[in-house]
Amino acid sequence: MRYCNMRDPGIRTLIISIFICISCAGSPHNLEPIERVQFQMGTYARVLIYGGNNKDVDAAFSEIKKLDNLLSDYNPKSEISEINNMAGEKAVKVNPQVIEVLEIAKNIASETGGVFDPTIGALTIGVYRFGRESDDEPNIENIDKAKSLVNYKDLIIDGDSVYLKRKGMMIDLGGIGKGYAVEKAVTVLKERGIKRGVVSLSGDLKVFGNEMEIAIKNPGSPRAIATFTTGGHNLAISTSGSYERSVNVKGEVYHHLIVPESGKPGSDFLSLTVVLEGSSTFADAYATALFIMGRDKALDFLKEHPEIGVFIVFPDKKIYYNQTFSDLVNNLKIQ
Repeated sequence: MRYCNMRDPGIRTLIISIFICISCAGSPHNLEPIERVQFQMGTYARVLIYGGNNKDVDAAFSEIKKLDNLLSDYNPKSEISEINNMAGEKAVKVNPQVIEVLEIAKNIASETGGVFDPTIGALTIGVYRFGRESDDEPNIENIDKAKSLVNYKDLIIDGDSVYLKRKGMMIDLGGIGKGYAVEKAVTVLKERGIKRGVVSLSGDLKVFGNEMEIAIKNPGSPRAIATFTTGGHNLAISTSGSYERSVNVKGEVYHHLIVPESGKPGSDFLSLTVVLEGSSTFADAYATALFIMGRDKALDFLKEHPEIGVFIVFPDKKIYYNQTFSDLVNNLKIQ
């Protein structure tokens, strides 16, 4: 985490992920900002509010921590880990929020034809072990077996219980969990009367009630590739990119955005940023899905979903953004 200056040396900008940085575009109505950064969900979480007090910020971070304890596959005591451990054996009774995020994940899996799949864990956890300390290289010879264990249709939700039908199946909510946590933290703040602010987790953020300046980082460079402001919109913004997490296998780098069909990383994009009015849960999942789809399928999907704004950086550093992106943001500047 580091601070940088963009154009105006009086503007404080916090790089919150390797792709997105945000800055205050001015305190609304002279309200005093309260800002705090903590390490949560394996990354830097930021809560910035105008008005309110430290207890409001505490409540937002408490919500994020609670969800991390429920949803993290890194935490052996989380409910997701318990579901994974009981795969093929029995159903696990879980918290209503676990049910909610899994139902959303299954719906998006169906909508994307399984390109986005919350049961991708057999590959991301079982084979590649992204983010996990190990002295051994991932054994990519196990990819075919792991692929056979990825199928969202075998994730059974029955009331307050969840069951994975086959032993070895694993849920990995890395493509939706942070967006969901951002969404719920913002909900907590709004319920406490906070009308303006931003909550971010790595490349997932939600701005509500005031204008913020956003910079999309140029992958592989300390500079921004584009900047824009959010205007009066309540925007959810999520970036997926090939630089975020990776492992080295026999000298070849494999990043974490795995295509379920091939078991290999997607290679058509360097980074892909989604902008939506509303849900950061959906923004996170769509950013993941579109990146994995690849160029042609992603562009077709966007034609069918005109509500999704997208900004794409290709491997040759060429960029693409659609009309919805232009309509949702203000003051777009390509660097």
